Amino acid sequence: MLLVGLVLEGLGLGAFGSDPGLVLNLGVLLLVGLGQGWTEVATNYCLVRLEKPGESRLMNLIHAGFTAGACLGPAGVGVLLANGLPWRLAYEGVALLLLGVALVILRMSFPFAPAAEAASSRRALGSLARDPLLVLLGAVIFLYVGAEIGISSWIAEYYVETFAVSTATGAYMVSVVWLGLLLGRLVLSAGYKGRRQVPLLLGLTCLAALPLALALCSDSPWVAGGLFLVSGLGFSAVYPVVMALVGEHFTREQSLAIGLVSGAGGVGALCFPFAMAAIAGRFSIAQSFWFCAATAWVMALAAGAVLAQSRHRRSQDQLLENSTSRSR
Repeated sequence: MLLVGLVLEGLGLGAFGSDPGLVLNLGVLLLVGLGQGWTEVATNYCLVRLEKPGESRLMNLIHAGFTAGACLGPAGVGVLLANGLPWRLAYEGVALLLLGVALVILRMSFPFAPAAEAASSRRALGSLARDPLLVLLGAVIFLYVGAEIGISSWIAEYYVETFAVSTATGAYMVSVVWLGLLLGRLVLSAGYKGRRQVPLLLGLTCLAALPLALALCSDSPWVAGGLFLVSGLGFSAVYPVVMALVGEHFTREQSLAIGLVSGAGGVGALCFPFAMAAIAGRFSIAQSFWFCAATAWVMALAAGAVLAQSRHRRSQDQLLENSTSRSR
């Protein structure tokens, strides 16, 4: 899955923009999306198998690579545009990197045993889809990806329209947001050795939501930029922590549970750009950012529900264990 996903991404990015036809470019972007989906699910599964129970340090560390690319990508495009170079160089360069990584994956061995899972079936899928904890974790990822995509995709235009800055400055603001995510994931990977992942998730979602709302109230581009950076710190480990929790709580159908929650993020990535565009077109870009802020607060509420559900599940497990001990 990793190998095929990387090849699809590389071929799609390498072909994008090679012809002005709309159909071709939509087709190759579909290949890129398919490749990203395969790579994401397979990578998360591998990390869950390698992660120590109750921790998310490896998940944060590896997903820091995602944010590093998200920081360097917009900055690199800004440099290309500032120097009058063809924008396709960025796509072709990343395509070559992806194909190079695919060659490395082809020669790798994976030092962990697959999980002892029951065969995935319609019954298992239905059972997981009705599990309250998995539904709540999927909701957190759906809202997280929606807010993250909305902010990172539109912040350049938000700065140009709200603060009348140059387009290059707006492009650099995309890197500022992703810098916050990168720093947060690196700090938590290196510094957080605790196993209380659910309270950590709640704290992160609140840290993401509050500075985001404050940034939208600011009249200073510098103050707003600092608050967007802090909000990025809050968003940073939401995805890795949720994936670690899925791997910890759903060991029997681990790969299927990871796929479902990752799919919830894919739905968010699909739906929220349409919502943001509709709000911006009817009202303004500022109103679409308030929509993102509201989404972040709903995400925090969903994280609070995850905390309540996990405590309820733990108490139920303790009651079951006690009753089993008495019967023996």
